[in-house]
Amino acid sequence: MGVVYRARSLSGRVLAIKVIRPELAQDPAFRDRFRREVAAARRVSGAFTAPVVDADVEGVSPWLATLFVAGPSLAERVSGGGPLNVGEVRRLAAGLADALRDIHRAGLVHRDLKPGNVLLAEDGPRVIDFGIARAVEATQLTRTGTTVGTPPFMAPEQFRDGTVGPAADVFALGSVLVYAATGHGPFDGDTSHAIGFRVVYEEPDLTGLPEDLRSVVTACLAKDAAGRPTPEMVLESVTGGRADSEALVPSPSTLTLRTTGDVRTDTVESHPESSTPFSVGLQQAAPSPQPRTGSGATRRTVIAAVAATVVAAVTIPLLVSQVGDRDEGSRSNRLGTSTAPSPSATSCALPAATMRGSGSSTQKQSVNNWIAGYRQLCPDDEVVYEGSGAGVGLLDFSLQKDSEFALLNEPMTPSQASGADRRCAGAGTLQIPVVTLPVAVVFRLQGVGSLVLDASTVAGVFNGRVTRWNDPAIARLNRATPLPDMEIRVFHHRGVSPATLILTHYLAGAAPEDWPYRADEAMPVRTGDGLLDEDIAWQLSESDGTISYLPLAMAQSNKLTTAALDTGGEEPVRPETESLARGAEQARPISAGGTDLALDVDHSMRSPGAYPIFRFGYAVTCTRATSESGPTAVPFLRYALSGPAQLAAERNGLGRLPSKVRNHVLGTLGSG
Repeated sequence: MGVVYRARSLSGRVLAIKVIRPELAQDPAFRDRFRREVAAARRVSGAFTAPVVDADVEGVSPWLATLFVAGPSLAERVSGGGPLNVGEVRRLAAGLADALRDIHRAGLVHRDLKPGNVLLAEDGPRVIDFGIARAVEATQLTRTGTTVGTPPFMAPEQFRDGTVGPAADVFALGSVLVYAATGHGPFDGDTSHAIGFRVVYEEPDLTGLPEDLRSVVTACLAKDAAGRPTPEMVLESVTGGRADSEALVPSPSTLTLRTTGDVRTDTVESHPESSTPFSVGLQQAAPSPQPRTGSGATRRTVIAAVAATVVAAVTIPLLVSQVGDRDEGSRSNRLGTSTAPSPSATSCALPAATMRGSGSSTQKQSVNNWIAGYRQLCPDDEVVYEGSGAGVGLLDFSLQKDSEFALLNEPMTPSQASGADRRCAGAGTLQIPVVTLPVAVVFRLQGVGSLVLDASTVAGVFNGRVTRWNDPAIARLNRATPLPDMEIRVFHHRGVSPATLILTHYLAGAAPEDWPYRADEAMPVRTGDGLLDEDIAWQLSESDGTISYLPLAMAQSNKLTTAALDTGGEEPVRPETESLARGAEQARPISAGGTDLALDVDHSMRSPGAYPIFRFGYAVTCTRATSESGPTAVPFLRYALSGPAQLAAERNGLGRLPSKVRNHVLGTLGSG
């Protein structure tokens, strides 16, 4: 997004200045979002928010200045110092409830309350980052794919239909309090769609939550928005009706003395152009905010000296989609589902149908190609797909929200499969692999065009053990290549990412001693800088000495250099068409028979020429159409497994299914 500077105005006030990168400022949608952030932050003034000092939303590099909050985020505090005690959580709850009261009184909904957006100051918490805040009357958006938030702290109604009102902030407050008191969230999961399923259907995990806090937290986490308390009611509950400073302000002996991390309160007096930014995606310092003339004394004083000591809060949106109205036809001359065509044939729906799907954004471009090819063969059928994210896609399908199929980046968990079975109303649920999703380790190192790594070394780079390019672990694998004595600049994916899930599956499976963490969509070790996909690609194309990981499609489209992997075979393996197919051939079924064709990948594979950093992408639909479950997407999925469709996926940087796997899946579809 940009850079956050810690600065001092000429009048002596310590400020935090967020400066947006010029290339992002050129995006009208991004600039509009920043305008909304500034407008929302200006509307809120309370003891527990960071007040706006000044802003310029129209400049080449837009910026926002707020008073600096000296303190760690709640996420940093709990990660480094453990959960808060009951008294601390009560004071935290009081401050956050007070902040939400001020936000809601201003006619806004924050929409992204989470531990990273709560700063712990000496005199109480501060709620920051109004980047996705909206006016209450605008929170039920009418266009497709526009609800945002952070999945572990989103309310059930956000997953169901995208509704975000003040009650959603209260639900997030309950989740934040559970995290603060226990160190875990109430709806933790390995993937965003697992989290979404738990939020909508399951009871919160309150393990370790003190009994004194259970009643208020349970009320905040009510599934029904109408059953949740208001911020005023939360405030009353945790303070016992007191409004004195002792009830709302953390004592110095608790929050402030127990904080960990390097949180300095000194400033550096110098000119902006010689200052050092806290990196949020840029290595060089961003352009300094330029005051405009004739706009008041405040603008003239926001000439800042900057030190690298500010925590930047960045929002990861989750798109939620609903597709258009149902349009089912009843035309003839169709191949019925009772007839099992040969695996090489494409059968259209009987009767003609509209098949809607949502889910994996990674597979979206390939699905668009499949839709175009399918419609040439079956012009009476309509297929619509929204790349809203795998978690949202599965929820849309399970809740029968105008969705006949979902595309996932991981097989369903047992609880998710139960939800899908309920939707299919006795017809049975079909889960099939449709492509492979490869991830490449990418690097940029001047003078080095080819690099070999193994699982242990990749783990060392991303856990902080291997820090220099001439480390013996790297040199051993590249004996003929001169490697510089240079620091490795590591970038991981910020927030949740399918690429992180795939890489951590590989590391946990192939190098368990070096990577003792379970596979997860969020990187468990924060080595280096966390960036979005496009920012990683930009850094790797511009900055020397860098390394990261990306979906193969993005690495190819940005012409980035990929590392080869030593898997123990005769030759290192690169992510290419044949190596991906050989890797996929090593997979084994998780279930014996039936219509769940999920496959297990052995990431420690040593088969010659087999590339190991990939997972299968899956499609979920009902096995047949019924009056209760609606149309099935089987005809379209048969086409997705055809030769032309698999070739289209390959051109988009995904991997085709091996012939043996593809024929088995087609046979199951034909007999379903």
